Amino acid sequence: MYNDKYGKPALALMKALKAEELITPVAFDDKIEWTYFYLWHHEGRRARMGASMMGPDYTQWHGNFDLAERFYMEIVPEVQELIDEGRKHGKAAGAKRVEDLLDDILNSEMHKWFLGKMDADEIQKRKEAAKKFRQRYSE
Repeated sequence: MYNDKYGKPALALMKALKAEELITPVAFDDKIEWTYFYLWHHEGRRARMGASMMGPDYTQWHGNFDLAERFYMEIVPEVQELIDEGRKHGKAAGAKRVEDLLDDILNSEMHKWFLGKMDADEIQKRKEAAKKFRQRYSE
């Protein structure tokens, strides 16, 4: 899941940002490069190693939870900010290509929930599961 949901999409965004010169070729001089490093090295490593060592706390809470927070609350806004900056500084075509990539990623099956685009059946299924969970653990 790490690779498909976070690793590959984040790497594609980083490559696109570099290719479109929305970040510099100098390593780690742009904020998003540090954010991506933490996503890949810290949260990603914890999720991958937690899963391989059958450590649920490290797989979920110290891995996947932190991955989601880093991806949705930091990577996505930082990419959007770089797109806006690119437009302001004469790189509209490159900014549009990165924006299209981000839109494709966020509208994919793994991420469309973030945009509020889940189908009604999935929403109902999740509500029922949450209700069962609350019933089970509130006894």
